[in-house]
Amino acid sequence: MRSAVPCLLFCLMSWSPALAGTIAVTPEQAARLGIHTVPVQKAVAQPVVSVLGHIAPAPDSRRPVPAPFAGTVERLLKLEGDAVRKGDALALFVSADMQAGEAKLRGLEARSRAADAAANRARLLVKEGIAPASRAEEAQAEAASVAADLAASRHTMALAAAGEGGSYRLLAPADGRVSAIAVSAGEQVGAMQPILNIDTKDEMWVEGTLPAAVIGLVAAGDSVVLEGLPGVTGTVVAAGTSIDPRTRGAMVRARLTGSAVLVSGQTVRLAIRRKAVAGSFNVPRAAVIQMKKGPVVFAARPGGFEPVPVRILARGARDATIQGSISPRDTIAVSGVTELKAAGSED
Repeated sequence: MRSAVPCLLFCLMSWSPALAGTIAVTPEQAARLGIHTVPVQKAVAQPVVSVLGHIAPAPDSRRPVPAPFAGTVERLLKLEGDAVRKGDALALFVSADMQAGEAKLRGLEARSRAADAAANRARLLVKEGIAPASRAEEAQAEAASVAADLAASRHTMALAAAGEGGSYRLLAPADGRVSAIAVSAGEQVGAMQPILNIDTKDEMWVEGTLPAAVIGLVAAGDSVVLEGLPGVTGTVVAAGTSIDPRTRGAMVRARLTGSAVLVSGQTVRLAIRRKAVAGSFNVPRAAVIQMKKGPVVFAARPGGFEPVPVRILARGARDATIQGSISPRDTIAVSGVTELKAAGSED
């Protein structure tokens, strides 16, 4: 077989072309040389860059849950992967601060009632002309300040449920699934220290770093494909326009859709595409070969193949976007192109 290929090449180079500029190749010779063809595809999108990225939950779906009061972790009631409903107990803490928090809340509720009553009396006195308007304004400001403190205290207390013996249960603030836990039983934690994360949606995003050479070429709305994960596509949501000194690139984020199972933190390769130039075509990268006068594709013609000069607009991992004198009706060689190049090198 090794001696057959040089013989076939000699025959290809010595035969006269079937048409002007066409390398004569019979079906039998094409089969022996392993020449296969595919139709060209009108380009809808063209590749811009392929970069490594990692899967992350949608930015608005991850809810960190802090400990409202300092204490010691007595027991974890939910673990990674567990589904939770709003109000479910997540962990049990021993804390002397919980009782102090309850007392503070009761005190603020009493102060709020008194401040509201004082503000109402001041408004009435001002209305009757007994007191100046400034007195009502001061009373109203005091009531508003106490109301703000009360709201903050209630928000903190809503994260916990008092237990026996100075303990409290940390409560889930929303429906979701526990994605990460930052503490373990027996560990001491401070007030508002993050304890765990809850993912409230199944929506996944991908984040990557654009090299400096393509910053400004990627924009919101560009399409994304995850290489090696058929059916997973996405849309660029945000693309940085300046270089991060730590990564020497710019952050790009895309929202994903598809049926494949994606795991937060998973490393993937994402191919970013943008709207193609009018009149361009997508072809396999292997179909484009460099000749002395520039890149060409070998288009199938009656009796052989014609080397058609093309201009490469973009290269992706598997495809290239090109322009040239080809049409959607053409088919081009994707294998055996090295032999066709050798046969056409005498032109």
